Amino acid sequence: MEELDVIIVGAGIAGTTLALELHQRGAKIAIIDLYNSHSSSRVAAGMMNPMVPRNVQKTWHCDDLYPQIFNYYGHWETLFGAKFMHKLPTLQVHKNESHTKNWTKRSREKGFAQHLTPIHPHGTNENSSMADNQNHTMNYEFGVPLPYGAALTKLSGKLDVSVFLECAKAYLISQEIPWINQSFNYDKVLFSEDFNQNPHIYETIDSTKLKFKKLVFAQGIGLFENPWFSFLPLNATGGDLITLEFKTLPENYILKRKEWLVPIGGNRWIGGSTYHKNSTSNTPQEEDLNSLLNTFSEWIPEKPKVLGHIRAARPTVETWRPFLGEHPHQKGIYVYNGLGSKGSSLVVMLSPMYADFLIEKGDLMSDVDITRFSHSRQGI
Repeated sequence: MEELDVIIVGAGIAGTTLALELHQRGAKIAIIDLYNSHSSSRVAAGMMNPMVPRNVQKTWHCDDLYPQIFNYYGHWETLFGAKFMHKLPTLQVHKNESHTKNWTKRSREKGFAQHLTPIHPHGTNENSSMADNQNHTMNYEFGVPLPYGAALTKLSGKLDVSVFLECAKAYLISQEIPWINQSFNYDKVLFSEDFNQNPHIYETIDSTKLKFKKLVFAQGIGLFENPWFSFLPLNATGGDLITLEFKTLPENYILKRKEWLVPIGGNRWIGGSTYHKNSTSNTPQEEDLNSLLNTFSEWIPEKPKVLGHIRAARPTVETWRPFLGEHPHQKGIYVYNGLGSKGSSLVVMLSPMYADFLIEKGDLMSDVDITRFSHSRQGI
Protein backbone atom coordinates (compact mmCIF):
# COMPACT_ATOMS: atom_id res chain seq x y z
CA MET A 1 0.00 0.00 0.00
CA GLU A 2 1.55 3.28 -1.17
CA GLU A 3 1.87 5.91 1.54
CA LEU A 4 1.72 9.57 0.53
CA ASP A 5 2.15 12.92 2.21
CA VAL A 6 -0.45 14.67 0.06
CA ILE A 7 -3.04 13.68 -2.53
CA ILE A 8 -4.19 16.59 -4.73
CA VAL A 9 -7.60 16.32 -6.40
CA GLY A 10 -7.74 18.56 -9.46
CA ALA A 11 -4.97 19.60 -11.84
CA GLY A 12 -5.96 23.07 -12.91
CA ILE A 13 -3.67 26.03 -12.27
CA ALA A 14 -4.09 25.76 -8.48
CA GLY A 15 -3.61 22.00 -8.11
CA THR A 16 -0.75 21.84 -10.61
CA THR A 17 1.31 24.66 -9.12
CA LEU A 18 0.73 23.24 -5.64
CA ALA A 19 1.96 19.85 -6.85
CA LEU A 20 5.09 21.44 -8.30
CA GLU A 21 5.79 23.32 -5.07
CA LEU A 22 5.27 20.24 -2.89
CA HIS A 23 7.48 18.13 -5.14
CA GLN A 24 10.23 20.77 -4.90
CA ARG A 25 10.00 20.47 -1.11
CA GLY A 26 10.45 16.70 -1.20
CA ALA A 27 6.86 15.77 -0.33
CA LYS A 28 5.54 12.46 -1.64
CA ILE A 29 2.41 13.28 -3.63
CA ALA A 30 -0.16 11.91 -6.06
CA ILE A 31 -2.61 13.72 -8.34
CA ILE A 32 -6.17 12.61 -9.12
CA ASP A 33 -7.68 14.45 -12.06
CA LEU A 34 -10.12 13.43 -14.79
CA TYR A 35 -9.10 15.45 -17.86
CA ASN A 36 -11.72 18.04 -18.85
CA SER A 37 -11.07 20.19 -21.92
CA HIS A 38 -13.70 22.70 -20.71
CA SER A 39 -12.30 23.25 -17.22
CA SER A 40 -11.85 26.90 -16.28
CA SER A 41 -8.05 26.58 -16.32
CA ARG A 42 -7.99 24.86 -19.72
CA VAL A 43 -9.98 27.61 -21.44
CA ALA A 44 -8.59 30.56 -19.47
CA ALA A 45 -7.13 33.48 -21.40
CA GLY A 46 -4.34 33.67 -18.80
CA MET A 47 -4.32 37.45 -18.49
CA MET A 48 -1.95 38.93 -15.93
CA ASN A 49 -2.96 42.45 -14.97
CA PRO A 50 -1.94 44.34 -11.81
CA MET A 51 -4.86 46.77 -12.16
CA VAL A 52 -8.55 46.40 -11.31
CA PRO A 53 -10.67 48.80 -13.42
CA ARG A 54 -13.28 49.23 -10.69
CA ASN A 55 -12.21 52.45 -8.92
CA VAL A 56 -8.82 52.09 -10.66
CA GLN A 57 -7.20 50.03 -7.91
CA LYS A 58 -4.18 47.74 -7.76
CA THR A 59 -5.08 44.08 -7.55
CA TRP A 60 -4.91 42.28 -4.19
CA HIS A 61 -1.26 41.90 -3.11
CA CYS A 62 -0.21 43.59 -6.34
CA ASP A 63 3.23 44.61 -5.10
CA ASP A 64 3.94 41.06 -3.89
CA LEU A 65 3.12 39.64 -7.31
CA TYR A 66 4.42 42.14 -9.88
CA PRO A 67 6.94 41.93 -11.47
CA GLN A 68 7.93 38.74 -9.56
CA ILE A 69 5.26 36.83 -11.46
CA PHE A 70 7.40 36.76 -14.59
CA ASN A 71 10.36 35.32 -12.71
CA TYR A 72 8.12 32.62 -11.23
CA TYR A 73 6.89 31.29 -14.55
CA GLY A 74 10.31 31.91 -16.08
CA HIS A 75 11.70 29.38 -13.58
CA TRP A 76 9.27 26.72 -14.83
CA GLU A 77 9.99 27.63 -18.45
CA THR A 78 13.66 26.93 -17.86
CA LEU A 79 12.93 23.66 -16.05
CA PHE A 80 10.44 22.40 -18.65
CA GLY A 81 12.28 23.74 -21.70
CA ALA A 82 9.16 25.47 -23.04
CA LYS A 83 7.71 28.96 -23.54
CA PHE A 84 4.33 29.88 -22.05
CA MET A 85 4.79 33.20 -20.22
CA HIS A 86 4.63 36.42 -22.25
CA LYS A 87 5.16 39.90 -20.83
CA LEU A 88 2.72 42.08 -22.71
CA PRO A 89 1.41 45.59 -21.90
CA THR A 90 -2.35 46.09 -21.60
CA LEU A 91 -4.07 49.04 -23.27
CA GLN A 92 -7.06 50.09 -21.14
CA VAL A 93 -9.27 51.98 -23.59
CA HIS A 94 -11.39 54.73 -21.99
CA LYS A 95 -15.10 54.96 -22.81
CA ASN A 96 -15.76 58.50 -21.61
CA GLU A 97 -14.22 61.60 -20.06
CA SER A 98 -14.79 60.30 -16.54
CA HIS A 99 -12.66 57.21 -17.24
CA THR A 100 -9.93 59.41 -18.71
CA LYS A 101 -9.90 61.65 -15.65
CA ASN A 102 -9.90 58.81 -13.11
CA TRP A 103 -7.13 56.77 -14.76
CA THR A 104 -4.93 59.80 -15.46
CA LYS A 105 -5.28 61.02 -11.88
CA ARG A 106 -4.42 57.59 -10.49
CA SER A 107 -1.34 57.29 -12.70
CA ARG A 108 0.17 60.30 -10.90
CA GLU A 109 -0.29 58.88 -7.41
CA LYS A 110 2.45 57.27 -5.38
CA GLY A 111 2.71 53.54 -6.01
CA PHE A 112 0.93 53.67 -9.38
CA ALA A 113 3.56 55.26 -11.64
CA GLN A 114 5.33 51.92 -12.20
CA HIS A 115 2.06 50.44 -13.44
CA LEU A 116 0.25 53.13 -15.45
CA THR A 117 1.15 55.45 -18.33
CA PRO A 118 -1.59 57.75 -19.74
CA ILE A 119 -2.05 57.47 -23.52
CA HIS A 120 -3.62 60.47 -25.23
CA PRO A 121 -5.41 60.49 -28.58
CA HIS A 122 -3.11 60.35 -31.60
CA GLY A 123 -1.59 63.71 -32.50
CA THR A 124 -2.75 65.40 -29.29
CA ASN A 125 -1.40 66.04 -25.84
CA GLU A 126 -2.67 66.17 -22.28
CA ASN A 127 -3.38 69.90 -22.45
CA SER A 128 -5.59 69.63 -25.57
CA SER A 129 -9.31 69.99 -25.08
CA MET A 130 -11.49 66.90 -25.52
CA ALA A 131 -13.16 68.60 -28.49
CA ASP A 132 -9.80 69.01 -30.20
CA ASN A 133 -8.85 65.45 -29.41
CA GLN A 134 -12.03 64.14 -31.04
CA ASN A 135 -10.58 65.24 -34.38
CA HIS A 136 -7.61 62.88 -34.00
CA THR A 137 -9.05 59.71 -32.60
CA MET A 138 -7.05 56.95 -34.30
CA ASN A 139 -3.85 55.91 -32.56
CA TYR A 140 -2.19 53.77 -35.22
CA GLU A 141 0.32 52.26 -32.80
CA PHE A 142 -2.52 50.39 -31.10
CA GLY A 143 -4.84 50.01 -34.10
CA VAL A 144 -7.97 51.31 -32.36
CA PRO A 145 -9.64 54.72 -32.06
CA LEU A 146 -8.89 56.51 -28.81
CA PRO A 147 -11.40 59.38 -28.58
CA TYR A 148 -10.89 59.53 -24.82
CA GLY A 149 -7.35 58.22 -24.69
CA ALA A 150 -6.27 55.15 -22.73
CA ALA A 151 -3.96 53.92 -19.99
CA LEU A 152 -1.07 51.56 -20.64
CA THR A 153 -0.58 48.95 -17.92
CA LYS A 154 3.11 48.09 -18.17
CA LEU A 155 3.60 45.11 -15.84
CA SER A 156 1.03 42.87 -17.45
CA GLY A 157 1.11 39.79 -19.65
CA LYS A 158 -0.45 36.47 -20.52
CA LEU A 159 0.14 32.87 -19.59
CA ASP A 160 -0.55 30.12 -22.12
CA VAL A 161 -2.31 28.14 -19.41
CA SER A 162 -2.91 24.94 -21.37
CA VAL A 163 0.71 24.80 -22.50
CA PHE A 164 1.90 25.33 -18.94
CA LEU A 165 -0.42 22.62 -17.57
CA GLU A 166 0.65 20.08 -20.18
CA CYS A 167 4.34 20.80 -19.60
CA ALA A 168 3.92 20.55 -15.83
CA LYS A 169 2.03 17.27 -16.16
CA ALA A 170 4.74 15.78 -18.37
CA TYR A 171 7.41 16.91 -15.92
CA LEU A 172 5.65 15.52 -12.85
CA ILE A 173 5.02 12.19 -14.56
CA SER A 174 8.71 12.07 -15.54
CA GLN A 175 9.46 12.48 -11.83
CA GLU A 176 7.37 9.34 -11.17
CA ILE A 177 4.55 11.27 -9.53
CA PRO A 178 1.37 9.11 -9.70
CA TRP A 179 -1.12 10.83 -12.02
CA ILE A 180 -4.52 9.14 -11.79
CA ASN A 181 -6.91 10.07 -14.62
CA GLN A 182 -10.28 9.36 -13.03
CA SER A 183 -13.10 11.00 -11.13
CA PHE A 184 -12.79 11.21 -7.36
CA ASN A 185 -15.16 8.99 -5.39
CA TYR A 186 -15.94 10.52 -1.99
CA ASP A 187 -17.32 7.22 -0.74
CA LYS A 188 -13.91 5.60 -1.18
CA VAL A 189 -12.21 7.68 1.53
CA LEU A 190 -11.65 5.37 4.51
CA PHE A 191 -11.10 7.49 7.59
CA SER A 192 -8.76 6.25 10.29
CA GLU A 193 -10.09 6.35 13.85
CA ASP A 194 -6.63 7.33 15.08
CA PHE A 195 -5.38 9.70 12.40
CA ASN A 196 -2.17 10.57 14.26
CA GLN A 197 -1.10 6.93 14.27
CA ASN A 198 -2.69 5.61 11.05
CA PRO A 199 -3.24 7.73 7.93
CA HIS A 200 -6.51 7.76 6.02
CA ILE A 201 -6.89 5.58 2.91
CA TYR A 202 -8.31 6.33 -0.52
CA GLU A 203 -9.24 3.46 -2.84
CA THR A 204 -9.08 4.17 -6.59
CA ILE A 205 -11.32 2.67 -9.29
CA ASP A 206 -8.84 -0.17 -9.88
CA SER A 207 -8.82 -0.91 -6.11
CA THR A 208 -5.37 0.59 -5.53
CA LYS A 209 -5.22 1.77 -1.93
CA LEU A 210 -3.40 5.03 -1.20
CA LYS A 211 -2.52 5.94 2.36
CA PHE A 212 -2.37 9.70 2.79
CA LYS A 213 -1.72 12.26 5.47
CA LYS A 214 -3.44 15.12 3.67
CA LEU A 215 -6.05 15.30 0.91
CA VAL A 216 -6.34 18.66 -0.90
CA PHE A 217 -9.35 19.44 -3.09
CA ALA A 218 -8.42 21.87 -5.88
CA GLN A 219 -11.45 21.06 -8.01
CA GLY A 220 -12.69 24.37 -9.33
CA ILE A 221 -16.46 24.21 -9.79
CA GLY A 222 -16.23 20.51 -8.91
CA LEU A 223 -16.25 21.69 -5.30
CA PHE A 224 -20.04 22.05 -5.58
CA GLU A 225 -20.26 18.25 -5.36
CA ASN A 226 -17.84 17.99 -2.46
CA PRO A 227 -19.64 16.89 0.74
CA TRP A 228 -17.05 18.37 3.10
CA PHE A 229 -16.95 21.98 1.89
CA SER A 230 -20.59 22.78 1.22
CA PHE A 231 -20.44 25.49 3.90
CA LEU A 232 -18.08 27.66 1.85
CA PRO A 233 -19.80 30.54 -0.02
CA LEU A 234 -18.76 29.47 -3.51
CA ASN A 235 -20.57 30.57 -6.67
CA ALA A 236 -20.20 29.70 -10.35
CA THR A 237 -19.82 32.30 -13.09
CA GLY A 238 -20.12 31.31 -16.73
CA GLY A 239 -18.05 33.11 -19.33
CA ASP A 240 -17.94 33.16 -23.13
CA LEU A 241 -14.61 32.98 -24.93
CA ILE A 242 -14.49 33.64 -28.65
CA THR A 243 -11.53 33.18 -30.99
CA LEU A 244 -11.31 35.91 -33.63
CA GLU A 245 -9.09 36.78 -36.57
CA PHE A 246 -8.08 40.42 -37.07
CA LYS A 247 -5.75 41.19 -39.95
CA THR A 248 -4.83 44.76 -38.97
CA LEU A 249 -4.57 44.84 -35.17
CA PRO A 250 -0.98 44.97 -33.83
CA GLU A 251 -0.38 41.92 -31.62
CA ASN A 252 2.04 43.45 -29.12
CA TYR A 253 -0.68 44.64 -26.72
CA ILE A 254 -3.61 43.18 -24.79
CA LEU A 255 -6.64 45.34 -25.57
CA LYS A 256 -9.19 46.02 -22.86
CA ARG A 257 -12.21 48.17 -22.31
CA LYS A 258 -14.71 46.32 -20.10
CA GLU A 259 -14.43 43.46 -22.55
CA TRP A 260 -10.96 42.29 -23.57
CA LEU A 261 -8.89 40.87 -26.43
CA VAL A 262 -5.72 38.82 -25.94
CA PRO A 263 -3.44 38.11 -28.93
CA ILE A 264 -2.47 34.45 -29.37
CA GLY A 265 -0.43 34.75 -32.58
CA GLY A 266 -1.11 34.43 -36.29
CA ASN A 267 -3.60 37.35 -36.29
CA ARG A 268 -5.75 35.39 -33.84
CA TRP A 269 -7.21 36.78 -30.62
CA ILE A 270 -9.22 35.44 -27.70
CA GLY A 271 -11.99 37.76 -26.63
CA GLY A 272 -14.43 37.72 -23.76
CA SER A 273 -16.52 39.52 -21.17
CA THR A 274 -20.03 38.05 -21.26
CA TYR A 275 -20.57 36.54 -17.81
CA HIS A 276 -23.47 34.51 -16.50
CA LYS A 277 -23.96 34.51 -12.74
CA ASN A 278 -24.71 31.22 -11.00
CA SER A 279 -24.30 29.22 -14.19
CA THR A 280 -22.27 26.05 -14.80
CA SER A 281 -23.39 25.55 -18.40
CA ASN A 282 -20.77 24.72 -21.05
CA THR A 283 -23.16 25.30 -23.95
CA PRO A 284 -22.42 28.49 -25.92
CA GLN A 285 -25.34 30.57 -27.15
CA GLU A 286 -25.38 32.50 -30.43
CA GLU A 287 -26.97 35.52 -28.78
CA ASP A 288 -23.97 35.83 -26.45
CA LEU A 289 -21.59 35.62 -29.40
CA ASN A 290 -23.51 38.35 -31.23
CA SER A 291 -23.56 40.50 -28.09
CA LEU A 292 -19.79 40.31 -27.80
CA LEU A 293 -19.24 41.02 -31.49
CA ASN A 294 -21.50 44.08 -31.28
CA THR A 295 -19.60 45.33 -28.25
CA PHE A 296 -16.23 44.93 -29.97
CA SER A 297 -17.57 46.74 -33.05
CA GLU A 298 -18.09 49.84 -30.88
CA TRP A 299 -14.33 50.39 -30.59
CA ILE A 300 -12.55 48.02 -33.02
CA PRO A 301 -12.71 49.33 -36.63
CA GLU A 302 -12.07 45.99 -38.34
CA LYS A 303 -14.79 43.36 -38.58
CA PRO A 304 -13.28 40.09 -37.37
CA LYS A 305 -13.65 36.55 -38.64
CA VAL A 306 -15.09 34.25 -35.96
CA LEU A 307 -12.96 31.11 -35.54
CA GLY A 308 -14.50 29.62 -32.41
CA HIS A 309 -16.86 30.11 -29.47
CA ILE A 310 -16.85 28.22 -26.19
CA ARG A 311 -18.39 28.72 -22.78
CA ALA A 312 -17.05 27.59 -19.43
CA ALA A 313 -17.69 28.22 -15.75
CA ARG A 314 -15.25 29.14 -13.03
CA PRO A 315 -15.68 29.32 -9.25
CA THR A 316 -16.13 32.78 -7.78
CA VAL A 317 -16.19 33.95 -4.19
CA GLU A 318 -18.46 36.59 -2.70
CA THR A 319 -15.74 37.63 -0.24
CA TRP A 320 -13.20 38.12 -3.09
CA ARG A 321 -10.62 35.98 -1.26
CA PRO A 322 -9.64 32.36 -2.03
CA PHE A 323 -10.31 29.32 0.16
CA LEU A 324 -7.30 27.55 1.69
CA GLY A 325 -6.95 25.41 4.79
CA GLU A 326 -8.11 22.33 6.66
CA HIS A 327 -11.69 21.29 7.25
CA PRO A 328 -12.71 22.47 10.75
CA HIS A 329 -13.77 18.99 11.92
CA GLN A 330 -12.34 16.41 9.51
CA LYS A 331 -8.61 16.04 10.03
CA GLY A 332 -6.52 15.64 6.91
CA ILE A 333 -9.09 17.14 4.50
CA TYR A 334 -8.07 20.45 2.84
CA VAL A 335 -9.33 22.84 0.16
CA TYR A 336 -7.67 25.10 -2.44
CA ASN A 337 -10.30 27.01 -4.41
CA GLY A 338 -11.95 30.32 -5.23
CA LEU A 339 -9.05 31.99 -7.07
CA GLY A 340 -11.38 33.37 -9.75
CA SER A 341 -10.17 35.24 -12.81
CA LYS A 342 -6.85 36.11 -11.12
CA GLY A 343 -5.90 32.47 -10.56
CA SER A 344 -2.89 32.43 -12.90
CA SER A 345 -1.30 35.29 -10.98
CA LEU A 346 -2.46 34.47 -7.43
CA VAL A 347 -0.91 30.98 -7.45
CA VAL A 348 2.50 32.64 -7.67
CA MET A 349 1.99 33.75 -4.06
CA LEU A 350 -0.49 31.20 -2.73
CA SER A 351 0.92 27.87 -3.95
CA PRO A 352 4.39 28.28 -2.34
CA MET A 353 2.71 29.51 0.86
CA TYR A 354 0.27 26.58 0.88
CA ALA A 355 3.02 24.05 0.19
CA ASP A 356 4.96 25.34 3.21
CA PHE A 357 1.80 25.14 5.30
CA LEU A 358 1.06 21.56 4.24
CA ILE A 359 4.55 20.36 5.16
CA GLU A 360 4.20 22.27 8.44
CA LYS A 361 6.88 24.86 7.72
CA GLY A 362 4.70 27.93 7.38
CA ASP A 363 1.34 29.56 8.11
CA LEU A 364 -1.58 30.75 6.01
CA MET A 365 -2.63 34.37 5.70
CA SER A 366 -5.73 34.91 7.80
CA ASP A 367 -7.74 36.37 4.91
CA VAL A 368 -7.52 33.13 2.89
CA ASP A 369 -7.73 30.62 5.76
CA ILE A 370 -11.18 28.98 5.84
CA THR A 371 -11.22 29.24 9.61
CA ARG A 372 -12.72 32.68 8.89
CA PHE A 373 -15.97 30.81 8.22
CA SER A 374 -15.95 29.12 11.63
CA HIS A 375 -19.49 30.36 12.35
CA SER A 376 -20.91 28.95 9.12
CA ARG A 377 -22.46 25.55 8.65
CA GLN A 378 -19.51 23.17 8.81
CA GLY A 379 -20.41 20.43 6.31
CA ILE A 380 -20.20 16.79 7.32
